[in-house]
Amino acid sequence: MIQNSRSAMALALLLALTGCGPDAGSADSTAGEVPPGEQPYSEVSAPSGFAEAMATQDVPLEILLGISKVETGFQMVNGKTEFQGRERAYGLMGLRESHLLEAADLTGIDVELIKTDRSSNVLAAATLLSEWAFEAGIDPTDLAAWAPMVARYSGIDNPEAAAEYVHFEVYESIAFGVEMEGFALKPQSITPDYPFPARYGERAGDSSSVWTPSPNSSSRGGTSPQFVIIHTCEGSYSGCWGWLTNSSSSVSAHYVVNTTGSEVRQLVDEDRKAWHISASYACSRNDNVSCNLNGSAMNRLSVGIEHAGYGSQSSWSPGVIDRSADLTCGITQRHNIPRDAYHIVGHGQLQPWNRSDPGAAWPWASYLSKIDQACGGGGTSGGGGTSGGGGTSGGGGTSGGGSAPGTGVPGPNQIVIDSNNGANDTAQYYAEVSNDWWPSASVGGYYNTGYWAAATGAISDPAKFRFQGQGCYTVEAWWSAASDRPPAVTFLGWNSDESEVGRQVVNQTQNGGRWNVLGDWEFGSGWNTVALSRWTASGHYVVADAVRLTPSTQCN
Repeated sequence: MIQNSRSAMALALLLALTGCGPDAGSADSTAGEVPPGEQPYSEVSAPSGFAEAMATQDVPLEILLGISKVETGFQMVNGKTEFQGRERAYGLMGLRESHLLEAADLTGIDVELIKTDRSSNVLAAATLLSEWAFEAGIDPTDLAAWAPMVARYSGIDNPEAAAEYVHFEVYESIAFGVEMEGFALKPQSITPDYPFPARYGERAGDSSSVWTPSPNSSSRGGTSPQFVIIHTCEGSYSGCWGWLTNSSSSVSAHYVVNTTGSEVRQLVDEDRKAWHISASYACSRNDNVSCNLNGSAMNRLSVGIEHAGYGSQSSWSPGVIDRSADLTCGITQRHNIPRDAYHIVGHGQLQPWNRSDPGAAWPWASYLSKIDQACGGGGTSGGGGTSGGGGTSGGGGTSGGGSAPGTGVPGPNQIVIDSNNGANDTAQYYAEVSNDWWPSASVGGYYNTGYWAAATGAISDPAKFRFQGQGCYTVEAWWSAASDRPPAVTFLGWNSDESEVGRQVVNQTQNGGRWNVLGDWEFGSGWNTVALSRWTASGHYVVADAVRLTPSTQCN
């Protein structure tokens, strides 16, 4: 039952905007692109879902976007159990299970809809925060006064972790400015009305990490670590290490990496056993490697690294992967652990009956390569991923033989040109767009970390995927499909003198999240280009995500 008039207004607006009702299906959760606004934010320019919540609730957009960025990185997540006793989280706002029930009671929106529908999820979170603010009697226009509600939303019991969540995560995000789907929230320096956190000193192991000891550890019994286990927290950074340092949780990990890779927390010394995996070793789950260890407790044999985020998220930031790779390199060097896919493995691989982290989007092949690079290339890193644990091997997609969608590294002689130049060898290939394109990750199914988007129209302003390579290539493109994509948009192949070698019209409302063949095109010497035109009917948003080139013998 709806408890108050504000909740009734919220539900009525949601039903009107999403088409949900007793006889209607769920709203399309793949809302399209929102171009960057030139004016300060408003209910119209706010990203989809947030505008609806702002129309009925008095929660500032800064608070909603700050929480969403910290909790989920603006991704719709379906949280799993990583730590017993720690509630699962759902949707764009990372609503925990007990908050889901409270929000459903306040709004009258079905719990399953709150979990899976973007607008319902944001509205439920906003209604919950608004109710708490009303109970506390704060001035809703005072951003600093929302801090206790932000801490309550986190569900963190550890006072130090809650304080860091408020100061160093949500309000720090606001201080640096928040960008989502082309919408930019200007940086604002605010001192939250909340106790300031303390910081513990650093400690040996990874010397750059923040030392916050967990009581949940025990002796290895003289055994040296032989594996590194990769985990996902299924939640925020502070929520993760706060839970792992709680004696009543009976769990821990050696390290926790935050959502950007800018900070690592060390909780347990590497020479002690952290309690991070409930499994004994079975070589049958690891390609029959080290079968002499069968039956040994994995906690005794391993170092565990948790990563803020979710196994269900569709991508990981390059910063997380780079920092984790550096951390793992140091661990393998200190304990002489082979740097390969059999000794650096996912939690879900060795405990598959009730865990699947780090999930299908974890870029195993490039991760192992980065570990080897961080160690100076002197390791024994394999080229593939882990078996059974969400790993990948070989090429970069589902077409032409390769890895899980959106992950992996190119196969032999392949070139994958990503929209994110941080993933490209820019001396050999790179992406190039004008200032009228903006970065986005609002629609799932994208390659790597996101894509470039731009409005369509009668304009000559293509996105260019440029490379040095001569010969015949099978050319493929990757995009995330959505209803606001153009049904007909053109890819073109150009030689270095911009003479055309091929073209293909595609429908970006379909076939998202995979490689799509454009054709077999013959390129000359020098810098060649695969261009994506914006020139088509207006009213759509075209997506430039990634291009793959595979040597071919099919050109005439």
